[in-house]
Amino acid sequence: MVYSSKQQIYENVKRSSNILICLPNDPTIDAVAAGLALFSALEKLEKKAKVVCNEFSLPPHHQFLPKSGEILKDLTSLRKFIISLDVTQTKVEELSYDIKDSKLDIFITPKNGVFRERDVSFSSTNYEYDLIFIIDSPDLASLGKLYDDNTEFFYHTPIVNIDHGPGNEHFGQINLVDLTATSSSEIVFELIKEWKDDILDEYIATSLLAGIISKTKSFQTTSVTPKSLAIASHLISSGARREEIVQHLYQTKSVETLKLWGRALARLKLDKENRIVWSLLNKEDFDKAGTSNEEDILSVIDELIVNAPEANIIMIVYQIEKNIIRAVVNTPPTVNAIEMLKEFKPIGTKEFTRIVIDKGDIFSAEQRILEKIKFYLKNNKSH
Repeated sequence: MVYSSKQQIYENVKRSSNILICLPNDPTIDAVAAGLALFSALEKLEKKAKVVCNEFSLPPHHQFLPKSGEILKDLTSLRKFIISLDVTQTKVEELSYDIKDSKLDIFITPKNGVFRERDVSFSSTNYEYDLIFIIDSPDLASLGKLYDDNTEFFYHTPIVNIDHGPGNEHFGQINLVDLTATSSSEIVFELIKEWKDDILDEYIATSLLAGIISKTKSFQTTSVTPKSLAIASHLISSGARREEIVQHLYQTKSVETLKLWGRALARLKLDKENRIVWSLLNKEDFDKAGTSNEEDILSVIDELIVNAPEANIIMIVYQIEKNIIRAVVNTPPTVNAIEMLKEFKPIGTKEFTRIVIDKGDIFSAEQRILEKIKFYLKNNKSH
């Protein structure tokens, strides 16, 4: 019998006892919501599971997501190192240890005779997790230090890759990549809906609907499909708290955030030929708005995505600290921002990237970034 990808995933879940769900660096609300919904669904199957995201910090207005406090910031104790002592001939009288000068000394007193080097052997346990889900990540590098510090673990553990982005590199042993889906939350819904008759409850449904709403900007983007609307309707029927989601995602803007929006919109610039929309925010803007929260920058980007349909690339260049210029850049799937801005050592994904420039002023930084963007677009005509 040939299993579909969804059937293969379910069979692997049934065989697994401890499952890890990984989110990328700087995850979208969709990624967080999809990961938390999958976590809850696995719990309903009585599976041990953990969600992890490198140095994760959830903004206060997103903490309404069910089980958001369960997300770990790093991986620890993936394997145990075992020191074995053969006691066939010599028994143990006493055992103690001491840690001094970054060194662990283990003291074993024999009952009779002596222990020799040949009596000691070393080994490691199997990895703690026997299945990995990776959500909303185009490649393993998008996991940041989670992957960099544990590459052997990722190479030796089966990976289920869930994504909806066209730039996904199909790095998993099982790849559930649906380019027609609006969001990773939509894919997770399609995956888990048949796992168990009562798998959807108000908490899982709320997480999944939050992911879909955030990714479609409350169903205002062109990516919305009849299928996504039907899924949203089903989730609401299953108890998803739509009003709470909309309130937290779109109706909890502080006066300080709105002031910052006003300053960004007042300086909005447009390059019609290259379809670039951008703005600048200096330290004085943040001071006068009364905020230094970088999450406010992301909300400006979100507003421009919905309200500037003529833009393909949206960018905010800003300065909060002295002598450090930062920028966030949002691009369409056809533009690889990581490649485009590689000179600045970007972090993030191919479609949403952050960069830091520690030399020059905000205006010179603006010109440097624009030059790189225009050069890339000129030499990659497919955009």
